[in-house]
Amino acid sequence: MYPFEVIVDYSIIQANFRALQARGEGVSLACVVKSDAYGHGLVPTSRALLAAGAERLCVFRLEELRSLRDAGVACPVWVLLGPLNGEYEEAVRLSAQTTFAVYADWQARALSQAAVQAGTCVDVHLALDTGMGRLGFLPQDALAAVTRLSALPGLRFKGVFSHIATGSKPTSPITQKQANEFRAVVAQLPAGMTENHLCASEAWLNRVAPELPFARPGIALYAPVIPVGEQTSPTRTAMTVRTRLVSVKSIPSGNPISYNSVRILQRDSVIGVALVGYDDGLPRALSDKGTALVRGQRVPILGTVCMGMLMLDLTDLPHAEVDDEVVLMGRQGTQEIDANEFAASAGTIADEVLCLFGHCRTPRS
Repeated sequence: MYPFEVIVDYSIIQANFRALQARGEGVSLACVVKSDAYGHGLVPTSRALLAAGAERLCVFRLEELRSLRDAGVACPVWVLLGPLNGEYEEAVRLSAQTTFAVYADWQARALSQAAVQAGTCVDVHLALDTGMGRLGFLPQDALAAVTRLSALPGLRFKGVFSHIATGSKPTSPITQKQANEFRAVVAQLPAGMTENHLCASEAWLNRVAPELPFARPGIALYAPVIPVGEQTSPTRTAMTVRTRLVSVKSIPSGNPISYNSVRILQRDSVIGVALVGYDDGLPRALSDKGTALVRGQRVPILGTVCMGMLMLDLTDLPHAEVDDEVVLMGRQGTQEIDANEFAASAGTIADEVLCLFGHCRTPRS
């Protein structure tokens, strides 16, 4: 009997990739597997994607690249953070089939020095900050940076990249400004810099810059993303979060439920206790809101989420028993709570809840 499980269906991730690539019209997808593949497991997710036809992967940190190479994953990988101080020698050792981001002069110079000392040349992408206020050169400084840094020995500049801040709003002035500034830089790049990429899941599905040769889907590989103007998502939730009832009992009207008595029963009720809490990644923000699935029906969450327990209102669900399955996210019977619905109930985004639950992921062979 499982007490609590986070299970990944890798066939769904593969189907999601195929559905996304089918919309590509010649665009090559660099699949984002950073942050343990959004909680789905870096190595098994990467292997599943490659088996489904993916040609390249994106990670964020050097340690993620190391984990892939140690596991025998030899495909092209883009490291979107690039190496940091103390990592340059290792980055050069791992540079085969790897492209590193460069977002500052000091980073490029240090990587150049390490490459020269090793007698090799390292592929890089120049990071642009077109509107996120994070890493990268501002668009007005980009071409000067390309000229300046491409003269460094040991570096081979393959392209530029940036990130759209409002991909769910393709016609917004902010999105259009970012896309246009990126296009203006790309139009003036040297002939050899062709690996240019801007769009992650939402921006790419919303066709913000469909002419670019690469896109970087992340969340759409793991959860539904509905493009503007469409009714359904081409992708599905790949993660199931489930547990079991460990208690079912009747409690009279007027009794409080859980910490701080945020819920006082307004009727004689049947209360179930499910073995899951914030220690398992369940957001405490779900206290007294949201639903779970029991016997194929939705039941309300009552009271404050505890460290290892959750209370459910089973009053309108006859015959519920101890050991019944409780699904917090995923499908049960004809009902489904997808990652976006779950996240909305908690006042957050699917990306966050998937990463939180991923720390408790149940390994599967």
